[in-house]
Amino acid sequence: MLSEDAERTERSAQTSFCFETGQSGEYFASRTINNRVALRLLSLRSREAQTQELVNQDYAQVVASTDGSTLYFCVCDGVGSSYRGDFAAHYLGSALVAWLQERDALTGPIKAIATRLRQRMNEWAQAAQEELRRLPLAPDTPALVREVLEELREDYGSETVFLAGRIALAPWETELQVARPMEAFLCWMGNVTARLFVTGEHSLTLGGSSDDEGRWSTARGSRGLLNAWSMGLSTIERLIVYTDGLLPLASSLTELNDDELQTRARELLLLPENDDMTALDLHWLPQDERPD
Repeated sequence: MLSEDAERTERSAQTSFCFETGQSGEYFASRTINNRVALRLLSLRSREAQTQELVNQDYAQVVASTDGSTLYFCVCDGVGSSYRGDFAAHYLGSALVAWLQERDALTGPIKAIATRLRQRMNEWAQAAQEELRRLPLAPDTPALVREVLEELREDYGSETVFLAGRIALAPWETELQVARPMEAFLCWMGNVTARLFVTGEHSLTLGGSSDDEGRWSTARGSRGLLNAWSMGLSTIERLIVYTDGLLPLASSLTELNDDELQTRARELLLLPENDDMTALDLHWLPQDERPD
């Protein structure tokens, strides 16, 4: 069993639960939030990273409102060929989850939201690049290697792909005896994938782009297409977001229990081209399945 070190924080009057993956080790958490949402969050480093004691280039964060009615989340996959992709993954993931909680973040047409977000991401890049420059290289780094790394840092910076979103469950309208549509918003760049199950038989696949240029860079800001999607849903059952390290398990993620998920993920480390892997699984519980 992997470690469970989910944190609870009091970020505001509206949010009280925060779960985030650690980048220095393996992570698994399984929780039920206010008897409404079952959450699973798994993250494993590649075999090479574990053997050489390297950090995980993936990063995920989930924040839930006190009553579990609204979830804010981001799953990032740092670009290994950039300078310290783990830095961009953590920086952008945290920034996006905070942005999603802003009161006016998702107001207006979807194109306007995407335009504002792209501008914010470019602003974050400038601050992130300055912070990246302040991170020291190892003192024993050879001069030639140091020169190459500094050039990589300045030309490309730290880069990441991501998928982030907000799911807001609407309250029951007592007078009308109907439930207003739930609001779902997702945005992404690159190949992090989401499967949104409206019902057990009807699902949508979002993200997973083959656009190799789609990424966020601390040195160059947003590169490629920033995708944004929003929809009102009458029902929602499940949302699974995963990085490409878990592609071999993509079709079976909904069928695996906690132990099976961890076992099958560890088995992927035996493959020649294994990678860091992260999965976020959110399951909205029907009334008759909620714990007392």
